[in-house]
Amino acid sequence: MNWYQKIWKPKTIIVVFFEFSTQGVHYSAIKKSSISKKDSFSPMNFDSLDEIINHFGQSTPYFYHVLGKGVLSRKTKFTKNFENELIISGNPDDFIFSSFHDQKIVATSFFRKELIENELKKSNKTTTTDLLGINCGEVILSTILNNQKIELNTVLEIKEEKIVVFSRNSTPKNTCLFNGQMYTANELIAKAILDDSIQKNDSYLSSNKEGDEISFENYAQKTQFKVFGLVILSVIFTSLLINYFYHNNLNSQIAQLELDLSVSNENLSMLDRLEQEKLRKEKLIINAGVNSTKFLSFYLNEIGKTVPSEIQLVDLDLFPLTGKLKNKRKIEVNQHKIIIQGITQGNIVMDDWMERMDRFDWVESIELINYMNNNEDGNSIFTLSITLL
Repeated sequence: MNWYQKIWKPKTIIVVFFEFSTQGVHYSAIKKSSISKKDSFSPMNFDSLDEIINHFGQSTPYFYHVLGKGVLSRKTKFTKNFENELIISGNPDDFIFSSFHDQKIVATSFFRKELIENELKKSNKTTTTDLLGINCGEVILSTILNNQKIELNTVLEIKEEKIVVFSRNSTPKNTCLFNGQMYTANELIAKAILDDSIQKNDSYLSSNKEGDEISFENYAQKTQFKVFGLVILSVIFTSLLINYFYHNNLNSQIAQLELDLSVSNENLSMLDRLEQEKLRKEKLIINAGVNSTKFLSFYLNEIGKTVPSEIQLVDLDLFPLTGKLKNKRKIEVNQHKIIIQGITQGNIVMDDWMERMDRFDWVESIELINYMNNNEDGNSIFTLSITLL
């Protein structure tokens, strides 16, 4: 592992499992992290590799792990070219080996490259992901065993860093106890792959070692580029922010100077604004109805004198607004309208009162626009509209 890999080694990986059987390929994946325990959940099942990449994204590096039919496991004497002794007919370069040795014995799992290559050809997104390596079988579990024995699909025992047992389990199991915790086979394999990616075990070998090292270095350089790029962008952003505040400070000073200069102009235009305000208020007084032929108190007094004791006035709106109040819109009132709201004890009293007010020479018409009985106390609520001449 070179210095790039040591400094920028991955802290989180996604392990994709390809499990081959007579029915086809079963896809599952698990996200493992050395810095966040919340990612350590059981593998999730998927229908394709593209679906896995869509789910987990492309920012985290991937490991591919091959299991099931087509993967062979053997224990043999460790030699420089032990792969040739395992391949009876064929070229070892056509296979991918995952091996663990103790200098004398080697435990290895291997499969033909075309098995995984055919699967990768089905994917449209593998070229955009960071693939750090391809493993197979349960040999990788040797890297995390220390005088321990586990029994899954394979029985594996390491004692004093020596391979004691590596054989197919006659009664395969999907879970085992490891360091006081129950794991499924794939959960334990994912843990071993993450541990090995962080701290390489010299006893664990891959026939694709050169390609894996290139992948690790490319990932390390890519991560370094992202980090340094982020630092540079942060420096640029900070510089722009400082420049922004400095520019705003200069603009504030300029604005203050312009404000000081405008004070004299403001004083000169004061008389003109006061004249306009005077005209506006005169129009407001005119619209308010004070220029009526009779004083407002006249109407109030005349109506008040006619109200019977059986009628209680609730609201009297003299010269109501013609519309709602709105900003920057002049106020207009109806100078020929009076709206009265109240409570009456009976409609006969109401009719008499309306007839009495209709006799005023300043009344053009009286209209009852609302009359509603109140069943609780027997009284009625009414609204009158008086139109003035």
